[in-house]
Amino acid sequence: MRRTLALVAGLVVFAAPRASLAAEPAAAAPVYPKPKAPTRSWNYVPEWNRVTWSSQSVIRYNPLGLQEMFELGYERRLFDTTNILFKESFVGLAFTPIITPAFVNPAITLRVQPMAIWRFDLRAGAAQYFGNFNLLQSWEKAETATFADSELKEQGARAPDKPKESYATTGSNYSIINEFRMGLLMDDANRPAIEARNRTWAMYHRMNLQPGDTVWYDQYFDLLAPKEGWTVSNDLDVIARFNLKGTSILRVGVRYNWAKSYIDGNTREDVMDATQRVGPIVAYTLYDEPGGRVNRPTIIGILNWHTQHPYRTGQDVTQALPYIVVGYQVSGDLLQ
Repeated sequence: MRRTLALVAGLVVFAAPRASLAAEPAAAAPVYPKPKAPTRSWNYVPEWNRVTWSSQSVIRYNPLGLQEMFELGYERRLFDTTNILFKESFVGLAFTPIITPAFVNPAITLRVQPMAIWRFDLRAGAAQYFGNFNLLQSWEKAETATFADSELKEQGARAPDKPKESYATTGSNYSIINEFRMGLLMDDANRPAIEARNRTWAMYHRMNLQPGDTVWYDQYFDLLAPKEGWTVSNDLDVIARFNLKGTSILRVGVRYNWAKSYIDGNTREDVMDATQRVGPIVAYTLYDEPGGRVNRPTIIGILNWHTQHPYRTGQDVTQALPYIVVGYQVSGDLLQ
């Protein structure tokens, strides 16, 4: 009897864990979501309301400059359509400061994009020059202005016994910025293989200059500018677009810049004439997936040679030295 009970107990102990294991369901293999396909710019339709931002950081030479142009704004889409010409049409309002070591220019911009190929801005800003980096300098009239780099440096860094010509001051400016973009040759996905862009920036200045002065050197546009009046700068780009792996893009092309100031009573021919420069532009976009909070990180390089300028075609700076720009640009949609 004892042997029988021991045998039964042993069978129970041996069988119990096996029965428990058999009762448990087999562990299911983990299921991972499929990676989300990147949004492509040609099939992207924006939300009705957007809060967008962008940053463009630039260092340049000839003339020397360091700049941050930041934008933070609200956009309201205009049309309920997927048509490529109108799906990104919007009206918006943005805070658009320009920040440099020599001056700051905070501004508010009303922006309207009626269609994909056309956008215009109305911008109102305030200027504050700090009086450093040999800026700001002004003169009684255009005929007496000496705004060559070497002259600006000498006048802005005079010995203690001689008064400096550069000084801190304030002002305001009002701009109309008009931009046209057009694909000249399209690929199979309806993306521009060759694209053209024309951007015109007309700015009206109202500067607080020292008594008796009517003109000043605007290093931003590299022009002698009026105390009250207009300067205009126009960039024309013709660019070939190469779609690389994923959504990265390489753009290679040519930029032509034309700039002119409008000074009442000016009789100086080299100031009445427009400045001009031309040369290659290259931009590499790491990825372009619209709708993200961080998008279109882009590295930009520009080499332009001056073909017309009062001081950069051999008068003060050799014409062989180009206008050099290296920049980084990024943007995003904060509501996504």
